Amino acid sequence: GANSVSGGYEISNSLRFNDDDSAYLSKTPNASNRKTFTYSAWVKRTTQSQDTLFAAYTNDSNRLRISFNGDHRFLIFGKDGGSTNINLTCTPNFRDPSAWYHIMVAFDTTQSTESNRIKAYVNGEQITNFEASTYPSQNYDTIINSNTGHYIGQRGDSGGYIDGYLTEAHFIDGTAKSPTDFGEFDDNGVWIPIKYTGTYGNNGFFLEFQNTGDAGEDSSGNSNNFTGSGM
Repeated sequence: GANSVSGGYEISNSLRFNDDDSAYLSKTPNASNRKTFTYSAWVKRTTQSQDTLFAAYTNDSNRLRISFNGDHRFLIFGKDGGSTNINLTCTPNFRDPSAWYHIMVAFDTTQSTESNRIKAYVNGEQITNFEASTYPSQNYDTIINSNTGHYIGQRGDSGGYIDGYLTEAHFIDGTAKSPTDFGEFDDNGVWIPIKYTGTYGNNGFFLEFQNTGDAGEDSSGNSNNFTGSGM
């Protein structure tokens, strides 16, 4: 797994996804807050594929995913009724196969300023340079947190499988969090994990991958467990 270099908090486990096995986790939740939520996870990419970290999918016309694309750029992409209404394609490349990246995305579509409706962070730094930037309308209800398929490790359409390692996957229902809720900079300026101590909300989950017999077990106390396939 990924380990803190500070010694203060250590991540003991990670889950290996092999894209040749079409490995992923899935769950269909009850509907909850579709405007405001946070996803946070640590990922180590291996073959640099189109790695999907979190997605909700009904069909090709109605979907949303948080992923990397084939150009190694971090991507948040969504369609509603066939029209692209969310597209944040980050300019920086993240192609280092030896690195653990902390990815955090906070949604709050109630914000009047469009750039505040989705905030993306990598290793504690907010990304503000985008190759493409399309934000949802104010008070938009995303497909995430709706009663449809949610996926970790693929887009929902049997594509975009992760090849690599994932750990400390948090979903916070109803709150747009800060990266400092999940990490901090050590004395050498390296972004390292800390223990999350906040609440999770109705559909919130924490996947720390402790149980080898149940890879999708939720440790948040909400029992929002995922089902593994091809693990």
